[in-house]
Amino acid sequence: MPTNSVVIGGTRGIGKTIVDQLRKRGDRVHTVSRRDLKDESHIKFDISLDDIQTLSDAISFDFNYLVFTHRYRGTEWDEEFQITVKAINVIFDALRPNFRNDASVVIIGSVAGFFVFDEQPAAYHASRASLEALTRYYAVVYGKSKIRFNCVLPSTVIKPENEAFYSEDNEVRNLIERITPLGRMGNSQDIANLVDFLCSERSSFITGRSFLLDGGLSLVGQESLARNLLDLRHPNAR
Repeated sequence: MPTNSVVIGGTRGIGKTIVDQLRKRGDRVHTVSRRDLKDESHIKFDISLDDIQTLSDAISFDFNYLVFTHRYRGTEWDEEFQITVKAINVIFDALRPNFRNDASVVIIGSVAGFFVFDEQPAAYHASRASLEALTRYYAVVYGKSKIRFNCVLPSTVIKPENEAFYSEDNEVRNLIERITPLGRMGNSQDIANLVDFLCSERSSFITGRSFLLDGGLSLVGQESLARNLLDLRHPNAR
């Protein structure tokens, strides 16, 4: 029996890299987005407009893994929560009968649930924190149904759409690499590798967790970051 995976989003950016990774390992992957693609494994569905029954009818097959990579790109509070958070609830409830035993759901969130980024609005931060709470809630409620839930929280990463911007001589990239313990920016493949693990039997005892994927940046004290950037290293610093 083939491994079936469904990726909400999955037609660009991080989602596309995840789809490529799952297909590379042999999964039969269906993508879901509002884009109209000439691909028999793609389901056109607009979270904000279409009736959920449309998606239920299209996904009549059983599957093992469900990955949410969608993102709202607006500024309205209600729409942010409707698409980012509530849509997960609606879609999961509609597709729950199709889950096979020992299934896994992975939600792609953001470190903005922990930290404040001045380029993103309040609704973005609040919704990302909500994704983690939703993950923990579902992990407990549906654990006995053998459905696992985990959340992946990437920092700023290089993906196909921004590779040209984050060139090796880009000042922003150089800054991020300077302050990151591992000395590099993450990329969409790093996220896909973690999703690959979470959507497998190798992670069968992991649920309700949020995984920060930031090369160790969140471990560095803010004062230490400021000192290093200003070349004011503390005399006791290693």
